[in-house]
Parts: sequence; C-alpha cells; structure tokens
Amino acid sequence: MPAIPGPRTPAQLFRVARAFQHSLPEGLEHLRDTYGQVSAFGIGPTRTHFLFGPDANALVMGNESNFRFSGAYDILRPIAGDTALVTTDGEPHARRKRKARPSFHRGGAEESTRLILTAVDETIDRWQPGQYVDVHGTLRSAIRSAMLRQFCGERLAAQEETLVAELERIHELMDHPLPRQLIAWKLPSAARRRALAAIAAVERLLYEEIQRRRREGDPGGRGHRSAGGPRDLIAVMLSEDGPAMSDQEVRDMVLSALIAGYDPVGSALGWAVYNCLNTPGVWQRLRDEASDAPAGDVPAKDVFSAARVRELRYTNWVVQESLRTHPPVVMSPRRCVRSFRYQGHLIPGGSLVAVSAYITHRSPAVWEEPDRFLPERWDTSREGYHAPSPFEYLPYGYGGRRCVGANIAAVVLPAALSRLARRTTLSLRTRHPQFGGIPALIPRDGLFVEVGAAPARDGAGGVLTKDPR
Repeated sequence: MPAIPGPRTPAQLFRVARAFQHSLPEGLEHLRDTYGQVSAFGIGPTRTHFLFGPDANALVMGNESNFRFSGAYDILRPIAGDTALVTTDGEPHARRKRKARPSFHRGGAEESTRLILTAVDETIDRWQPGQYVDVHGTLRSAIRSAMLRQFCGERLAAQEETLVAELERIHELMDHPLPRQLIAWKLPSAARRRALAAIAAVERLLYEEIQRRRREGDPGGRGHRSAGGPRDLIAVMLSEDGPAMSDQEVRDMVLSALIAGYDPVGSALGWAVYNCLNTPGVWQRLRDEASDAPAGDVPAKDVFSAARVRELRYTNWVVQESLRTHPPVVMSPRRCVRSFRYQGHLIPGGSLVAVSAYITHRSPAVWEEPDRFLPERWDTSREGYHAPSPFEYLPYGYGGRRCVGANIAAVVLPAALSRLARRTTLSLRTRHPQFGGIPALIPRDGLFVEVGAAPARDGAGGVLTKDPR
C-alpha cells in the first residue's frame, strides 16, 4: 500500500509550515496542490491526515461512530472546557445540546436576532460621512455585545468592558497562525499565560453568576421581578426543563457559545459586506430589495422571524454565496476510532483526520468559476441550476454535529446585511484582504470602508426597519 503523500524533506516541511504560518487556507491549498486529495503533515500527536473533497466530507462527517470530536479539539479544551459540545461526543453531547436548544431555536433565535440588529443599528448610527471604518471589527463588536446579553444575561452584560478585554486576550492566542498556536499552547509563553489568565477571569465571573442564581433561586437572573420575558443561555441551562446541569456544564456551554458565536457570525457578516462592495451592482441590488420590502403593518413578533427573512430572496443568495467563498470555519478535524482506507491509503486508528469546507467550496470539480462571487448561482429558477449536496456545501457542518447556532446565523446574516444596505452608503477601501484566524476565517488587518452620505429613507418595513419596541 502506498505511503500517504506529504512533505518529507526539510525544504518541503519548511514550505508547508510557511504556508500554514501565512494562513490556514493557504496551508490547505498548498497541501492539496502539492500532494493531492490525501496528504499528511505534522509530527507526533499533531500529525494530521487531510482528506479533501465531497467524498471525504461524506466519509468523515457522515460517520460519527468512527470520526469523533473527542481528542480532535484538545487545543480548545482549556477554553471550551471538558463538557463543551466541541469536546464531547455521544449521549453526553446530545443531552447538553438538547438542553441548550431553546436558546438557538425559534424564540431564542429571534431574540438573538432582535438584539443583534439593535446593536447593528446603534453601530450604524455612530458612523459619519467621510469616516473610515473597519466594518468587520465594528460589526463583530456589535454582535459580541448582543450575544453577551443573550447568553449571559443583563447582570454580566453590565460588565461588558471587563469581559470583552478578557475575551480579546483569549482570541489573541486563538488567532495565532496554526504552527505557532500549536506550539504556544504546549510551551510556556507570554501569550499562553495571558490567555489562561483571561480564561480564569471569565470563568470566575460566570461561576459567580451561576452560583448566585442557584443560591437565590433565581435561574432566570431577574431578581424575582418577573417570570416572563426571554431567557438567557444561563437561565436555559439552569432551568428545570430537561436534565440538571452541573456548574461546569453551564460554564462550558456559555463560554464556548460565546467564543463560537460572535466570531463566526461577525466574520460571515464582514465577508458578506466585502463581497458585496467588491462586486459591481450587488450593494445597490440589496438596497433595492430592502426598499421594496412590505411596509407598515408587520406585527412586532414577526419583524425578526425566519419567514420574514426568507422574503429577501436576493439577499439570501448573497449570504449563501458569501458563505461559500468565505465559510466561517475553514477546517474540521476529527479523531478516527478505527483504521480505514481511503483512495488506496490506510489511515491508522487514532489518527487526526481533517476535512475542509473552504477547499470544497473553492473546488472547480464542484463549482463553476469557484473563485467568482456570483449570487445568481443560487437562483433555483436559473437554467442549469444544480443544488449542491450537503457535502458540497457545508458552511455550518453536517448532521448531528451541525453548528448549534446555524438557525441564528440563517436569520441574522441576511437581516443584518439588508439593514446595512438600506441604511448606509459604503465604499470599499481594503481591496486585497489577507486571511487570518483559526476558529473563524477573519480578515487579518480588518476590512475598511469609507462611509458616504446615508441614502434617502423610505417607508420600508419588515425585517428592515428599526426595532418597533
């Protein structure tokens, strides 16, 4: 049986490491272009087998019995915790995911959308004509602020400045290039010390809030003032609905939801704005669709509903296409339980195996003109339209391991993008952004735009107006 392709000589190893040091997508593209659809890179426990393409996605992501999260995301264990969704499998994973479901489905998703769009509006209100704005950074901050409220409640959100400072120290290490990050988590370093101290500071605040609510019999965090209103994620995890959760399970769910929430959603929205402004005619067409939306008599409860967002047909094409060209999660590792064969190669049991949505989404074998941003490719009435399979287009993962926040993103992204197009005039100033980030694909040095005069306002309603409350 042939040896698995991969770098062997010092020069080859250096070139692969340099590509990954530059960005995760560049490292993956280098492996694919140099060694093919199957390759291996790394030493010891970090040695990873990379399998590229839809067939590989189906094999790995469609077979949860042999390809597990446990042991594949150890790099995130100090942050997410031992009981987080990203570090567990099987019944414990399913039990915790069911418990958290109300925060991510229906009412919880709509409340998150309301909070996020309100924060986006407040951000837009601060922009002035002639101002240069990092649209990714500012929108990410708005989404983070909203998610702090939705996941942690108002009491902890009142300490936003402290929490944000600590969360950013965590991201400082998480966004190191992959080779540097693998080393930094294992060896003593200033970045590792800062990250561990920040994790301890955030979890201390979370544990204090969890224990206060238990002690005062106030799982909803409302100080017994009201039994109604939306529940934050801590309240959902402490509720009597479903199985009881330990303090650590609540901590791990909330902290990992924060880390895995605002960064991917902020990244996806930032790249969507970039793609729209970088492609002639798209921003104006978004604005036209926003202005043509039904006005006036939409009930408040429907303003942020998935049904209302689905009416934004072109806007949803734009979001789908942007998630194709810039998927929030570039690479998905698993730990295989048993040995298996793929394309004539034997992958030993216990190995790290990785697949990549980014590589699949940019594959000319799957997509026509894969590097071109073309929202119309999602028009189901277009002649020759081909609906991608779940393993050809997978921005949120697949099956039981599909991102728990996918329902929130599916509403937030088109709603927020439509809001931005209707309320702003933006000119792109960052023309060739460089990729950065590991947990989420981010623009390394920001995405800068120049703010123009606000477009004339009309009476459009639906998901496009400000919060009617």
